[in-house]
Amino acid sequence: MTLSQLNYFVSVAESGHLTQTAKDLLIAQPSLSQAIRKLEEELGFSLFEKKGRMLILTREGKDFFPYALDVVQTARNAEQTAHNIYRRHMENIRFAYTRPMPQSYIPNLIQKFFEDNENQNVHIETYSAATAEIFKDLKEERIDFGFCSESKIDHELFSRILLLEYPIELAVGKKDPLCDLEQVHPEDLIGRPGISYTKGSSMDQKITGFFKEQKIIPDIRYRTSSEEIPKFISSGLGWGFIAQSDTPLEKGVKILDMPEMKLNRYTYFVMKKGRKPGKAAEKFLNFVLNYNGRYLK
Repeated sequence: MTLSQLNYFVSVAESGHLTQTAKDLLIAQPSLSQAIRKLEEELGFSLFEKKGRMLILTREGKDFFPYALDVVQTARNAEQTAHNIYRRHMENIRFAYTRPMPQSYIPNLIQKFFEDNENQNVHIETYSAATAEIFKDLKEERIDFGFCSESKIDHELFSRILLLEYPIELAVGKKDPLCDLEQVHPEDLIGRPGISYTKGSSMDQKITGFFKEQKIIPDIRYRTSSEEIPKFISSGLGWGFIAQSDTPLEKGVKILDMPEMKLNRYTYFVMKKGRKPGKAAEKFLNFVLNYNGRYLK
């Protein structure tokens, strides 16, 4: 008993016509009749009987039909699932990125990628997330790549390539008294309310390390996400450090000169080692590396 025989049996049972079923299955009618006959010989009972021009199931055929249908439907589902997996692996690109990246980077990257006609049938699934979440999704193979900030990386599990680098600078509201200073030094921030990043984030660790080196305990009054910090600063809630990329400054925010602050923020292109990317994802990987060389110099 083969899957083909069961599929032929189910198809004939559903249509009731041998000739029409043969046309639908794109096989010769004698071949279909022979397949049904061989199945009946193997089972030891007849599956169909003629009623006019129709083929109807015998009692035994009716008893056997649900089991044959279950096998055929399971096989069809498996085939469709395999096709979907193939398309997802070969034609889809899945990646996530951190919010602090330059606003134009990801849209421009995708636009340039699709300018190549060979990439027109590719589908991209992307979203923004915290670096820790991106590493988790990479590990569980929910995404192919990640555009991440600095993080303690398991070098045996992941590989990364440096893509972007931009300075971390002191920012205040334009009405802040600090704006009157030609240069601001870390000690000038003592006693003044500060705004920082979510505790434990890569930027928070950088800024905490900076103040430890300066032997200063800042008054961090507020903590929020990287995209909200400029809004807090522009509202006059206090000073904060932001990574300066090509993103326009929030209205009412001013960058001040602090010579002691020499830290940079980095964005890495990260992937899981040992995972072979699909055809589209591999093209995207090569494109990203080339894109940075052509457009970021």
